[in-house]
Amino acid sequence: MRRPTLADISPAHIRHGVKTGIAAVLALVLADVLHIEYGYWAVISAVIAMQMNVADAIEMCLYRFIGTVMGAVMGVIAIMVFPDTPVWNGVSVFVTTGLCAFLTRWDPRYRMAAITVSIVILASAGHAGRIDVGLFRVLEIAVGVGCAFVVTVTLWPVRAAVGLRRDLAAQAENCARYLVTLVDRFLARQTHVPADLLDPLVRATPRNREQLSKVRRHESLIYFYDNQPLDTLSTVVERTTDHLRVMLRSLNACDADGYDILMDAELRALAETVARTLRRMAATTTGVTGARSGNAAPGWLAALGERLRRRGKDGAAPAGDPPPPPGTSPDTSPDTSLGEAIARADARLRALREAGATKRFDLAMLTQFYAFYYALRQLAEDVKVLAARMAGEEDDHRNLGPGDATP
Repeated sequence: MRRPTLADISPAHIRHGVKTGIAAVLALVLADVLHIEYGYWAVISAVIAMQMNVADAIEMCLYRFIGTVMGAVMGVIAIMVFPDTPVWNGVSVFVTTGLCAFLTRWDPRYRMAAITVSIVILASAGHAGRIDVGLFRVLEIAVGVGCAFVVTVTLWPVRAAVGLRRDLAAQAENCARYLVTLVDRFLARQTHVPADLLDPLVRATPRNREQLSKVRRHESLIYFYDNQPLDTLSTVVERTTDHLRVMLRSLNACDADGYDILMDAELRALAETVARTLRRMAATTTGVTGARSGNAAPGWLAALGERLRRRGKDGAAPAGDPPPPPGTSPDTSPDTSLGEAIARADARLRALREAGATKRFDLAMLTQFYAFYYALRQLAEDVKVLAARMAGEEDDHRNLGPGDATP
């Protein structure tokens, strides 16, 4: 195992360490101002609640505070029901912690409740005002959680949405690169690729879902987000990964010395159009979450719409307009480009079939070709729909959510 060096230290971790120290000291000072007897519980709670990004910190703050309240309530009830003797205190701890452990099946916050109820029962044993002990535990933890929350959102806040957008953009770029690689290898007499080529994308899928869920449930509580662009980009990456896996398996199932594909130009153009659209979707998801005002199309799509509206009757582009994106004509949108590329590939395949060109394939190779082509074609169809969704121009009735299967 490699030993860590100074080069491994990142500014983000240094800032997190400083923020954690500030939150701990702030909790200690506030506990002293409020004359809380066991102020160290506030400090401990602040340290536990501090996380690297805002979404994780909010999740931990809610987890710890709500779990503490549930445990305190259960502890107070146990104090009222069971006598204050060593035996009955043991019985009450057994009953309450066992119940909390069972209830974690439905809500993980009962783990925190089990810790709190144990503290309430045992720390109050032998005291006259046992119920007050439970109430002070809630206050102490609320102070620590509150300090952690304030420091997290005010001092160098790290939004999970920013990191997720950056990760998704990089993954979309990798999807585009892998797509071109797979098609190039397929056209090069079906040259095989490493079976683990797509593993980084496959592993990223559950992380993307988890982070997107945290952004929706937690960060959206304090920041105004339009989550639709992030959600669409996440779906793009996931759907593309699914199709690329089918293409990879079909490619590697072919014989090492395969066939020349007569649809070389059409398949390559289709793959490059899809790859170009993936890169543009990643690039146009700008800002914290790619938020858009109203239904305006992002980036170059909005500029293209404005350009078309400003055209004169003769169809000439007005002077001073910026050039269209590389590989795209002024009147071409991603929908049109992908639709034309799909139509050309379909027409070419239809012509080859009618001419009997596919008869040179044996059944296994024919099956593998159609599996590869169908996955590529469905990828283009899905990207076409999702590009329209991101541009606010979706007119397709298909609902391509994460994990949906294309028939």
